[in-house]
Amino acid sequence: MIDDAASAILNSFRDLPDFSAFEAFASALWQNEAAVMVGAGFSRVCTRETDSPIPPLWSTFKTAMEAALGYVQGTGPDALRLAQEYQTLHGENGMDQLIRRLIADSQWEPGPLHKQLLEFPWRDVLTTNWDTLLERTKPQTPDRIYSCVRTVQDIAHRAQPRIVKLHGSMPSHKPFIFTEDDYRTYPVRFAPFVNLAQQVMLEHDLCLIGFSGVDPNFLAWSGWVRDTLNVSARRIRLVGVLKLSPVSRALLERRNVTPIDLAPLVKDIHRDEQQERALELLFAALLASKPPSPYAWSKGPDKFSQSAVAKDEDRPTRAEVAKAWAKERSTYPGWIVGPNRETHQLRYSFPTVRNTAEPAEAHLRFSLERIWRHRTAGIWLNLEDMRDADTHFESAEQNLTKREKVDLCASIAAEWRRYQKWDEWTRWMVRLETIESSQATLHHAYETGQRALLDWDDEIVLKAAIALKSDEPIWMMRRAGLLATLFCHREAAELYQAALLGIRQKLLSAPKSAWLTSLEGWAAMFHRVSHSALSDDHFSFPEDESDETRMRYVAARADPWDTISRLEVRASERIDRNRSDAEQWKLSFKSGRYSPGGTRRLGGDDECPFYGLLELIERTGAPEHIASFNVFSTRLETAYRAITKHDEGDLLTFFARYRGSEKKILDRIIPRMQVARLSDPAVQHFLSVIPRRIDRLSILRDRFGAENHLVFLLELLARVVVRASATRALEVFQWIVNLLNRSTLSWISYSACGAILEGAVEAMEADERQKAMDLALHLKTPGEAGAQGIERDWPEVFDDFSEADAQKFDVSAHNAARINSLIALVRDGAKLDRGRALKRLHIFHRAGKLTEDQTKSLDTAIWARREEGGWPSDTELHPWIFLELPGKAGAEALFIEKIVGGVVSGQIGHEILMNLRAGLDRTEAVIPKEALVSCVKSCLGWTPASTEEKSPMIRDLLGDGVHDQATGREIGEVLARSLLPRLEAEDLPEDVARLLKAPEKLPHIPSLAATAFQVSRLWPDHQSVAFKQIRYAMASREPSSVYPTFIAVKQVIKNASADANFPRDIKELLLHACEQRTQPGLSSTLNLLGDMFERGQLNGDDIERLSSALPHVLNEYRYDQKNLEVPAMAELPTVRREVHRLSKMLSHHCSELEQLKAELDEDPLPEVRFLK
Repeated sequence: MIDDAASAILNSFRDLPDFSAFEAFASALWQNEAAVMVGAGFSRVCTRETDSPIPPLWSTFKTAMEAALGYVQGTGPDALRLAQEYQTLHGENGMDQLIRRLIADSQWEPGPLHKQLLEFPWRDVLTTNWDTLLERTKPQTPDRIYSCVRTVQDIAHRAQPRIVKLHGSMPSHKPFIFTEDDYRTYPVRFAPFVNLAQQVMLEHDLCLIGFSGVDPNFLAWSGWVRDTLNVSARRIRLVGVLKLSPVSRALLERRNVTPIDLAPLVKDIHRDEQQERALELLFAALLASKPPSPYAWSKGPDKFSQSAVAKDEDRPTRAEVAKAWAKERSTYPGWIVGPNRETHQLRYSFPTVRNTAEPAEAHLRFSLERIWRHRTAGIWLNLEDMRDADTHFESAEQNLTKREKVDLCASIAAEWRRYQKWDEWTRWMVRLETIESSQATLHHAYETGQRALLDWDDEIVLKAAIALKSDEPIWMMRRAGLLATLFCHREAAELYQAALLGIRQKLLSAPKSAWLTSLEGWAAMFHRVSHSALSDDHFSFPEDESDETRMRYVAARADPWDTISRLEVRASERIDRNRSDAEQWKLSFKSGRYSPGGTRRLGGDDECPFYGLLELIERTGAPEHIASFNVFSTRLETAYRAITKHDEGDLLTFFARYRGSEKKILDRIIPRMQVARLSDPAVQHFLSVIPRRIDRLSILRDRFGAENHLVFLLELLARVVVRASATRALEVFQWIVNLLNRSTLSWISYSACGAILEGAVEAMEADERQKAMDLALHLKTPGEAGAQGIERDWPEVFDDFSEADAQKFDVSAHNAARINSLIALVRDGAKLDRGRALKRLHIFHRAGKLTEDQTKSLDTAIWARREEGGWPSDTELHPWIFLELPGKAGAEALFIEKIVGGVVSGQIGHEILMNLRAGLDRTEAVIPKEALVSCVKSCLGWTPASTEEKSPMIRDLLGDGVHDQATGREIGEVLARSLLPRLEAEDLPEDVARLLKAPEKLPHIPSLAATAFQVSRLWPDHQSVAFKQIRYAMASREPSSVYPTFIAVKQVIKNASADANFPRDIKELLLHACEQRTQPGLSSTLNLLGDMFERGQLNGDDIERLSSALPHVLNEYRYDQKNLEVPAMAELPTVRREVHRLSKMLSHHCSELEQLKAELDEDPLPEVRFLK
């Protein structure tokens, strides 16, 4: 309706004789080439009280002065002569009093027309008025703020736009230009004002409002213009209710003044109201003449929103809809990424069309237009449109321009790529390739590169980038984007820089181009983030964009951050929605009430933040990660998590496009459960493409930015390799060993390489493990490889092999030579090499694989270098290990002195207790019972360091909390496994016995539940209390209490001979935990039940209960399970392993378990599949 009113006003102006002059002036105004001079008549539109005087005109002053000077009204001379006579008679003060009496400035306020006037884009506002209405007008917005020039001295210090008071200003800026002498001497006395006005008139069209054709101010100023500027001045427009005679009009024309007489528009209005109404119409017409913004998109109303139940004949045809949509597309300003506010409406392009036969062209054009609309809106393309276009393309393509065909083929091919429908993709790529145009060639190469990114085919990506030969900035940016994915950062940065320079050169000729401005915004952003790749300074930045440049992006609705922020918000909202939808239960505020949670949504979403972000990256040629800048990597991961229901295709797409290095992403996106769910083709794909990518990155000349991503890929491979076949795992193992031996990797990749080696060994079977052990034996130590950086991260994989692997190992001559070189490293090597060599030799010594000479040499090499305390130095090995190496006698003496003696003396800590436990299991030396009892007393007397007087910050910095937890765990284990089994009740003092019988008195040692069996053994009358402790600890659901309990239960099982002797309450506790799938510790529960079955401690009813529970356990512990808590998720593979073990044991008793056994025999994870 507003547009209709504006059109009506503008149409009324078209009937004016002076419309052409108005049109020319309006054009100048909206091109910022107009100024205005305001006369006395305009002050009459002020706001005033009814008893306040009306702002005077010249005629008002003339009447007052005639009366004061004795003239009969209307018989006096002209106004300027009258003012001169009045000043002569009454003096300067009298003249001043007259002006102040008639101009009651303090009683007037600016009116609405004053505000409207100053909202127009005048370059300057000149006025001959003495009142202050203009400068007191407060603008509605800060977009137009005027400075005020009241004196000649102000001219040099006031910025445009200005309100220039040419003739003085109330209350005290004098003189007030009024008399004949004032006007005669004005050009000399106020030459700067005259020069300023002349400059304004030279540079701008001048509009005069509030003047009449006989106004002395108007006559004087127009005369000066005629005399001084002559023909060089631009046109002056005198606007108002003029009612000029032909002669007056001709006189004005001679003075370079073009009248715009609005009298015909207000002829039916009372004469006192004509001027104000004319100004209202003038301002409205000027607003209606404002050209549309080059950044506005006028789409018009939706003409095709008929109801689906409308009569068929009332519905539009496809051709009609396509024609209307094509018209809207033709007016699209050209943003490379349309602002959401402008494009949001396009997502609702689903008119109900007439059910009638239409030619192929209508179908094809309808599909073309809606595909363009949906792609511009950033939503999924309509599958029906793509299939319809496919059906009719060959028969109607001749009706499309080359550009339309290119856009259609490229858009549909890109969409089928997102669906990974390769037959459809190929068909549209063939069509695109047959179009004879440079744009078709470029789009084809670019789409080929995008497909290659999904395939991890770096060679094809590089070929596609090379093929994008164009001087057009957008193709330079897209080429740079492809190169950035290959970590060719310098080449990409050069292209972004060249593209930005090219865009800005083009903008000089088309500064209002939405296409170029939006392109500039993205190019400037990409240039900024890639700038450091242009130099050796990896942390350099270009100069900040000016405020004016940034405001251009905002004005053009082309600020990249608007688009990025919208996608971020949408991803965050979708993540929250998905989390809410997935909630299993909803808690009510009312006591005892809850209801099923989650939301069931009908249909899918029309957009996906993840694929929307990928589309943005592809369209703009954005670098996801470049130089030291994470541009979109983190955003891509967030957008991936916003996908409502991920499938494997989404996962593969994410890893194919991701170029970041945040390893925490792997924990969120591909935990062990997700690895287990991967299809075999996906696993083979990763195992094939990741090593190939790493090989390429490892030999890059400039690896800055690529190194961290290389580590990320290694970490990803370390997860996937556990799914490899035994043969493939060995190949990966050998590949990593070769990489390490070649020393082509940076130190930051050492840990990830170690994880791959470990995962590969997990996936191997016996034969492959033998070959891998051979490779591991010959793997260089850090010193041999010349490892840099954090050398201790250098992989040492020998710990991943079992004693059985070592027993089977064949010591060939080649391997014997390597063993000798390792002994030499133990003797002469650096600290880290000496320790690593000892680790490998320790395994071979235990397996009896060393010759007598080698054993002697190793003995000498170990003990030749000792620390002050007597232990071998420079090994970084736990002391207990030396009990299994040559020189055991000396090690046992040291063990008793340093480890046992240390604990006896009160040195309680996780490390010494672990060495005590491991050493007692391995030593053959006799430990005095007094020493063992003292060790028990020291353990029970331990108190956490965190209970001492330390601030929380200091405790955190020192790691006291973590250390205390580890020590607390170890105390229960060393007591239960190593100390108490060597003692009898009579060996223990009463105070020690009391503490062992009442562990609740030592709440800071929750692991004392591990001693329950030993307590019941030492004091049989205390058995019921001890077993109650087991029940309470398991029921606590607290891991620090539950897991130690299993030590006690295992000892119960080991020491009970058969079912008849087994404590029924312990058995019931374990069976119940299995049936209820109780966590934490379900896998340990199942393991203990398996041990009980092997020892004949389960009767028929027990076996029946256990067999019935296993299918339910396995069903709950599926790899696609989403409702498990973190402890249960962590145990999921081990629970499945124990179910596998039990199903093998019990299948003869329950044939239904054969199916479980068969399923778990093929389990994707090796720890479940391989039962050791």
